[in-house]
Parts: sequence; C-alpha cells; structure tokens
Amino acid sequence: MSVYSITATDRAFLTMRRPPVAGFFLDFDGRAPSVDELARRVVRRSGSLPTLNRLLPAGSARYWPVRTGPVEPDVHVRHWPVPDATDTPDGDRALQDACEALLTRELPGPGHPPWDCWLLTRPSAGRFRMCFRVHHGLHDGVGAAHSALALLADTPVNGPRLYPGAGPGLRAGLRAMRETVAPVLRPGAPWNTMRRVAGPGGGVRWAHGDVPLARLRALADTHRASVNDIAVAALALALRSWSTELALPDAPSPARTLVAMSTRRPPERLRPGNHVAFHRLYLPVSAATLAASAAEVRRQTDAVRHSRRRDALRALLDLPGPLAPGVRGLRAVINPRLYPFVVSSVSFPDTFTCFGGRLGAASLFLNVGDDEQRFVYLSFTRTPDTVRCTVVTDAARAHTTALPRHWVRALS
Repeated sequence: MSVYSITATDRAFLTMRRPPVAGFFLDFDGRAPSVDELARRVVRRSGSLPTLNRLLPAGSARYWPVRTGPVEPDVHVRHWPVPDATDTPDGDRALQDACEALLTRELPGPGHPPWDCWLLTRPSAGRFRMCFRVHHGLHDGVGAAHSALALLADTPVNGPRLYPGAGPGLRAGLRAMRETVAPVLRPGAPWNTMRRVAGPGGGVRWAHGDVPLARLRALADTHRASVNDIAVAALALALRSWSTELALPDAPSPARTLVAMSTRRPPERLRPGNHVAFHRLYLPVSAATLAASAAEVRRQTDAVRHSRRRDALRALLDLPGPLAPGVRGLRAVINPRLYPFVVSSVSFPDTFTCFGGRLGAASLFLNVGDDEQRFVYLSFTRTPDTVRCTVVTDAARAHTTALPRHWVRALS
C-alpha cells in the first residue's frame, strides 16, 4: 500500500468534529443535462482524478495510506429540483435554501470518497446550477477548481493559475515566520463587528453579490492595480458602510484579515491535500475613497509578491517530519479570535462550458463545521463576465451576509 505525507492543514481539517466542506456553486446559461447524462460523465472521468477516488484516512498521522473507494452514480451524483420564482412566491428563497442546505448536508459516508456533485434545476429552461462539494481535508479551493473542471468541462481547459517552485532565500523565510507569529504575540484590537449577535446553532448562511468583470478591470486600469486588489479594496469600503448601516461598533482600522494564497505547483494540479498558505492583510477601513483603499491594498500585495512570501511559506510547510508546523501551531495562528475574517479568490477560464452551457457566475464556498474554529468566510470568484463576492457564515453572524451588497455598492 502506497503512503504519502499530509500537511498540518490537512490534519487540522481531518480532526474536526464536523467535516469541513469546500466547493463551488457554478451557474450555467443553457439547457440542463439530465441527471443520467451528468452521472455518466462524472463516473467515467472520476477514475482518472486521484483525489476523487480517495477515502479519508482513519487517523491524523503525518503519513496517509492511500485507500480507494468506488464512485457510484446514486451516491456521488444527485438532483435537486427547485421551483421557479414565477411558480411560487418564495421561488428565489427556495434556491437559496437549497444552497444553504448543501453547505451542511453530509458528504458520502464511510466506504465512499467524500465528495459529490449536485444538479440544481428549475422547470423553465435556460439556466442551471451545479454544486461540487468535497471534504476540505482532501482539497483546497484551487485544487477543487481543477478537479471540478476535469470532471465537468466539455473539453479540456486550463484551470486557475499554478505557481512553479522557487527558492525563497533565508531572509524571505525569516520574514515569513515573523509575519506568521506576530499576531499571536500582539493580537491588536478585537473585531467587535464580527461578534456573535445570537446563540450558537441554526445552520449556515450564504449570500453573494455580482459585479461585471469589465467594471473591475476598468477600475484596475484606472488605479494601476490588479482586479483582485480592487475587489479587496472595495471590501474595506463595504465593511465601513455595513457597520454604519447596522449601527455596529466600527471595525478596527486597519482591520486585520487572513488571505489564502495557493502554493500548488503545476505537477500538483490534481493532487490530494491542501497546498495553501496564508498572508496577513490590513484592510484600510478608514479610507475615504476607492482610490485610497486600492493604493494601500496594492502596497501590501506588492510587498507580499516582492518578498517571495509564497515561496517562503511553501518551504515552511514542506519542512520534513518534526520540523514542519503541527496542527496546534497552525490553529494558534489561523484562529478566529485573531482573524475572524478569511478571504480567498479563484478564477475560472473563459472557455469553460458544461453540456453546452456557458459559465456565467460561480461561488467558491467553505463551511468549517466546528463552532470553535468558525470564522466568517469571504471569496471572490472570477468567471468570463462576472466577479462574485460570496459570504459563508453561521446563523449567529447572519448580519455579515449584507456585506456582498455593500461590496457591490462600493464598486458601482
């Protein structure tokens, strides 16, 4: 039986009491396939995708015996019919409820690889939604995107960008270690705006807002920044207007957040596990304009790029045996008391179609099931025409689901 090493990130997700679920809601324009058509494609292709054949390990050891399980149509491919908005007064709410239910629905159980694919359809033709879910111990967001593309795309397409390995140098490594532990030693002002406003329980809340990609590109050109810089800069403005609207305590300024950063190399495109690191970013909540916010965000992201933080953190996570970070150390750093707000981003290719349907919008999601490890999760997902801002949170922080609306307003 073959064995391979797993990271502290993998082990942290595998030891949670409730399985953490990552994946995508994918909205296509076109005729929905039948569930049988979808099942045939999924079962046929999954055999060549290593992550989608793996069973979870029995424990949390550093080394993972490779155990495989069958992919079965009735287990891994499901259909959820949703009423049209015109058929019932709560048609839109029905689609929302279905998506929120999928965030907490159990993944396929023992003996089956822990992932599935759901087809959400409405009676009227013209659009359909696909939901791809996977245990986060098996995949990070970029890995899940590559597996979803290999599983669903009509023709082979390139997925999100992958980053070849490079030596970071001693200075970059020391700087990355200092940046990682600094918030633990000096926590700073609390995020009172993200506090619970209700008791625990009550399920998961999901909300999103869309802005045309052309709008963000125009703003990126104007402010000499990247599209992602503009999305994050608008988030800083959204936090301020959101807390004002709800009469909440002001977010600390600048507001510390944690940004996911893929370390997945080209040979690791479909490899199981989490190939991801994080860097700290201070959101300029006090900025009066998008221009000022974008300038500050760009200053920080340029520093991350020039300091080779990605390579340094990859090298830290790749250290052998006892030198590598452990689960306790990881949880001390990626801590909702330090970072109640975590941000990810991913881009899908222009040529992605599924059964002839063109991808119109998508939403990267993550539901961390353990209450003591729960943070407010926000993602920016780019498709050919749209950037979608998504929030996933618990019922006790349902007030944060208004953030995408404020983000859209900040970019209008």
